[in-house]
Amino acid sequence: MGKDIDFKDNIVKRNKIPILIYVPEWIQLFSGNKSRNMQKIISGLEVLIARNKECDSELYNLEKRKKTVMNKILYLSKDINENNNKTALSKMAEAEKEILEINKKIPVLLEELESIPERINDMNTQLLKETIKKAYELIKESRSEAEKCQVQVNDLRQKLAELIQRKVDMEERVNKLYLFIHGMIGADEMESLDESFLP
Repeated sequence: MGKDIDFKDNIVKRNKIPILIYVPEWIQLFSGNKSRNMQKIISGLEVLIARNKECDSELYNLEKRKKTVMNKILYLSKDINENNNKTALSKMAEAEKEILEINKKIPVLLEELESIPERINDMNTQLLKETIKKAYELIKESRSEAEKCQVQVNDLRQKLAELIQRKVDMEERVNKLYLFIHGMIGADEMESLDESFLP
């Protein structure tokens, strides 16, 4: 289907459309019916979602490490001031260097974390568009298949009606034949004839 889909002003946000790959109905309807485009977008979406988790985790660990190093600096500066500890000076320099590194990394991560949700939303919107295209393809296919089934059902109904009529006709014939023989020779004779002719 080559048609392009244009949504009115941000339908995804307005309709609070969730991340499709986590929606049970979407999984049920499309897990075995993905187009190549859908597959490509899903891979990109999975990468972004994984990166978002990674960034969160990195940020959490950096904040934790920063607290630890800050406490270390407080302890070392006390040691330097009160005990004039020379070995503490090199440790202090190392700790300060680490804090500078952490302070460089945190804003970079925060910036990335800020941009990811919008990118996820864009990809989810693309996936929604591709999903709609695929859905209409499947609707057309399914309708056509349903029509074929209806034709077969109609044929079977016709055949069934003919078979039922034939069965009724045969039973009626059996009754008429019995009645004729019965009328001609009576019930007693008929019983012995039934035994020899209808084993």
